Amino acid sequence: MIPQTRHLPRVLGFFDISVLSSASMGPAYSLASTMGPMVAAAGMLAPSALLALVVIMLCIAVGFSRLSLHAPNAGSSYAWIEMAFGRSVGAYGAWLLLVSNFFATMAVSIPAGIYTLDLINPARAQNPFWDAAVGGVWILGSAVLLYAGVRPTALVTAVLLLLELLVLGVSAVAAALHPSSSAGHVASISAAPLTVGAFGFINAMALGIWMSDGWEVSASTSEEVSGQQSQSGRGGITGLLVTAVILIGCMIAYLHLGGATGFAAHADDAMAYVATRLGGNVWRVVIIVTVLISTCSALWTTLLYLSRSVFAMGRSGTLPSFFGTLDRRAEPFWSLFGIAVLVTACELLVGLSPTANRALTLVLNASSVFLGLLFCGSAAASMRLFWKQPHERIAGVIVPGVGLVALCVVLAATIRFEDPVLRAYALVGIALGIPFALLVRLGRQQAGLQGIRNQPPLAP
Repeated sequence: MIPQTRHLPRVLGFFDISVLSSASMGPAYSLASTMGPMVAAAGMLAPSALLALVVIMLCIAVGFSRLSLHAPNAGSSYAWIEMAFGRSVGAYGAWLLLVSNFFATMAVSIPAGIYTLDLINPARAQNPFWDAAVGGVWILGSAVLLYAGVRPTALVTAVLLLLELLVLGVSAVAAALHPSSSAGHVASISAAPLTVGAFGFINAMALGIWMSDGWEVSASTSEEVSGQQSQSGRGGITGLLVTAVILIGCMIAYLHLGGATGFAAHADDAMAYVATRLGGNVWRVVIIVTVLISTCSALWTTLLYLSRSVFAMGRSGTLPSFFGTLDRRAEPFWSLFGIAVLVTACELLVGLSPTANRALTLVLNASSVFLGLLFCGSAAASMRLFWKQPHERIAGVIVPGVGLVALCVVLAATIRFEDPVLRAYALVGIALGIPFALLVRLGRQQAGLQGIRNQPPLAP
């Protein structure tokens, strides 16, 4: 038995949680990586697709906030799924968390490589090998920052987030005041409307899962909250709402500037396209630097989420126990080191893709599906755990239940009508979770861990 006596230091407040949640969503990065594919799928309705997805995600976030209040755990989704449905299902939840966040880390680091090279060596900015190599360097650098401590990371993130939001606000105002895309020399590429069907809108919503992802870092840091435990859930919801408003406002302004077909043609460099439409020169440097800042913030907050989750899995016996240890600085060194090395290796493999855009499309779509399934499992866990608690019936059961049903519809339609290659990756990833869960169960049985619950029970 591995007793749950290893806890992370309580050093974070409401402001820290809100900043980490917003920065993890990476507004400038999300626009750079996901706005183009969303517009390609839904045209001018892309902001509406994001709004619809955010409403669903808000329902899920309400369930997260109740779970973070009553059962704070660095393992967040996986730990709650295990509490609700048992060790085997919990192990499958651990698989979804690991796979989705490994893909998410690569989906962040690929644009980090692209925009870094676009700034210092544009000729190599679309070379998959160089994009992956530079992205790997960013992963390792982010791991070093995290090892300095979560509190210093939150402070650095707050300063960078303020600069990021300032640039986005100014550029959105400039885009809104700029002549529309139907005039001038870009008419031939951006004025024609895109054909948008029902699946296009749903596919954009599925991509919106990725654009709105990140706020749940508030749950994985719930053990590290000082003061009132409710700060964790409130910080996550605040980060989600504030960042969603900024994203939707920027998308509307940028679509006025560049048009639907223009962004569809620049799916892998949407923010660089915005800079070009605004006049290039200074705008290009400022926007590229802002995307880099956002990308790096999203990268180290994603690693933060993943390292805390791996730590909790090691602590509970889902992964080898050394991942669940803290060093003399009370930092989860081995979980952070392990994921940094593994994700960097996977990032370098992405460099074998024929094009940078193909690699980015693959990891974005795969990450969206796995993240969506993880959110569904978390919502179901909230419903199961709070079902017999009347005072939690609305926030803990009904609201996340609505989000669960709506998100299941989006994911089912996405998998059904997705590109065959991308669908195959998603289905293989989903299927591989079964032998992973069986191996975890077998390992626990051999270690004599049957029937032992390491997570604390829900507070009455």
